[in-house]
Amino acid sequence: MELANDVAQLDATALAEAIRKGTCTSEEAVQSLFERIDRLNGKYNALVSLDRPRALQRAREADLAQARGQSWGPLHGVPITVKDSFRTAGLRTTAGYAPLRDSVPDRDADAVARLKNAGAIVIGKSNCAPLCSDLQTRNDIFGTTGNPWEAGRTAGGSSGGEAAAVALGLSPLGLGSDSGGSIRVPASYCGVYGFKPSIGKIARDGLIPPLGDPAREDSLTVVGAIARSVRDLALSYSILSGEPYGIDAAPQHAPRIAWTGEFPRQLMDDEVSSALEAAYRTLSDSGASVEKVEPPLDLHFLNFKYFMLNMYEFSPRESSPGLHKLFWLFESARSVFSGGIEANYKKLKADQREQVDLFDRFAQQFDCWALPATPTAAFHHQKSGRPIPIRHRGKSKRYSYWHATGGFAFLANFLGCPSVAIPIGRDRNGLPIGIQVVGRREQDTALLRTAAHIAERIGSTMPLAT
Repeated sequence: MELANDVAQLDATALAEAIRKGTCTSEEAVQSLFERIDRLNGKYNALVSLDRPRALQRAREADLAQARGQSWGPLHGVPITVKDSFRTAGLRTTAGYAPLRDSVPDRDADAVARLKNAGAIVIGKSNCAPLCSDLQTRNDIFGTTGNPWEAGRTAGGSSGGEAAAVALGLSPLGLGSDSGGSIRVPASYCGVYGFKPSIGKIARDGLIPPLGDPAREDSLTVVGAIARSVRDLALSYSILSGEPYGIDAAPQHAPRIAWTGEFPRQLMDDEVSSALEAAYRTLSDSGASVEKVEPPLDLHFLNFKYFMLNMYEFSPRESSPGLHKLFWLFESARSVFSGGIEANYKKLKADQREQVDLFDRFAQQFDCWALPATPTAAFHHQKSGRPIPIRHRGKSKRYSYWHATGGFAFLANFLGCPSVAIPIGRDRNGLPIGIQVVGRREQDTALLRTAAHIAERIGSTMPLAT
C-alpha cells in the first residue's frame, strides 16, 4: 500500500487506533506526512516551520514505548500541527508578526502541552494572519496561504494555514484560535470541521496576542481545533478542557435544531443559499427535528457591538495602528458626552450581557441553532478591507469585507457560545460551503454530540485536496 496516502486519509482518531493496533508505526505516520508536505506545501504555503528531526525522534520514542506496553494517551504517536500563534518550546513562533520573526520560545503554550501530554507529536507550525487579526492568511514573514481547492483563493484566517493543512492531508488535527471566526471561517472555506468552544473552557496561556499584559480581560478569544471529523473535535476538546469524552453517549432524544437560512440586511451568495436550503431538506427528510426560525438577534446590531468590543478587548494596536488611532479618537470624543472611556466600555459590556441573556432564552428551546458559516465561498486573494464580490438574488454586488467574511461568525464570539463549522457541499467551482451550529454556553460536549448527529446526515466528507 502507499502508506503516505493511507495515513493522509485518516482522521486523528483512526490514526491513533492504527498506531495502537500496529497497522502502522508512529515513525511511519510522521515520515509519510513529511513526504506529503514536501510534495504539496510549496504550492499552498500552509505550514511555515517544520520540526522534522525532533518529530521523527519523538515518533521513534512513541514506538518504543508502545512496544513496552506503555501508552502516552489517546493521541499516542499521532502527528499534529499548531497555529503559529501558539508558543512552542524550541520551535519558532511568530504569530505572523515581523518583529517576532526569529522568536523561539523556551516553553509550550498550555494547549500545546496538553496535546503533547496526550501523546501527540507536533510536526510543524501553520501560517496565520498577523497577530491573528484578519480573516485572510498572509503576512510579511511567510507570505500568503492558498485555498486547497484553488490556490489563487483565500484559505480564510486567521487560522487559514491550519485549515489548509488539514484539508490537504498534511496533518490530521490542527490547533487554532478564534476571536471572530478565525477557526470557523477557514474551516468553511477549506471544507473541514472547526470548533470554537465556549469562552473560558480552554486555557489561553502562551497564545499570541496579547504581546504584553492586556488592559482588559478578553471575552472573545478561545482555543479550539480544526479536523476532518466531529469526533476529532470532541477528542481534542476533551484533552484541552479536561471534560469527559462524551460524544458517543446515547442521546436523550433526537436533537431539536433551530434553522435560520437568511438574515435581514445580511447578504449571502446565491450558491450558499441554495446549498443551505438543500441541506435543510436533507436533514428534515432524515427524521431530524428541524424548525425554521426567525433570527433571535439583530445581527447588524450585534456585529457592530462585536467590532467595538473587539477593539477594546482583543485587537492589538500593532496589527493596524491607523485604525486604532481613529477608533480611540472617536471613543475619546464620544466619551465627553457619556462619562469617559470606562463608561463607554461598561455600556458596551452591558449590551453584551443583554444579548447573551436574549440568546440564552432562545437557546433553551433547542439543542443547537444552525445558520450559515460564511456568506460566500472562498474568494480570490485581495487586499483586506476591500469589498468582496457576491451574487445575491441574481444580481452581482460587492459586499463590505468584514460582513462578507465574518458576518455570521462574530456572534458566537460576542455571545461566548460554542460553535461547530460543518462542510455541507461545494459550489459550481468546486469550492466548499459550510454551516455552523451554535449551542448553549457551557454546553460544549452536548453541542459536539448534536453536531455529530447533523454531520452524519448532511456533513460532506471532502476528498483530500491535492
